[in-house]
Amino acid sequence: MANNKKIIVSVVAGLIILAIVVGGIFLTLNIINNNNNATKKVTPTETTAKDLRDQAEEARKNADTAKSKELLLEAQKQYETLPKTDTNTNAQADIELQLNLLKATSTTTPVAP
Repeated sequence: MANNKKIIVSVVAGLIILAIVVGGIFLTLNIINNNNNATKKVTPTETTAKDLRDQAEEARKNADTAKSKELLLEAQKQYETLPKTDTNTNAQADIELQLNLLKATSTTTPVAP
């Protein structure tokens, strides 16, 4: 009987130790993954926002207004996070005008000659 108790206690202790080790490994990998994700985030800069505007212009030239609008909205979000300068303010106004232009061209119907 005492021998069975020792075996049961040993198995339970082993399971507890195993659970602690697995939990520690899971926690460590989660922390490492979160740190990697934090470093991979793209911080908006004037260059990335300008690249988005250029891509939107290319999409507009290719008659893809939906993609153009999506890219302009993303560029607008990036410009809002940048510091307030004359250049950034002008770029925001330009994006607003481009969005209004896209909206106007999508609502007008072509007139047959």
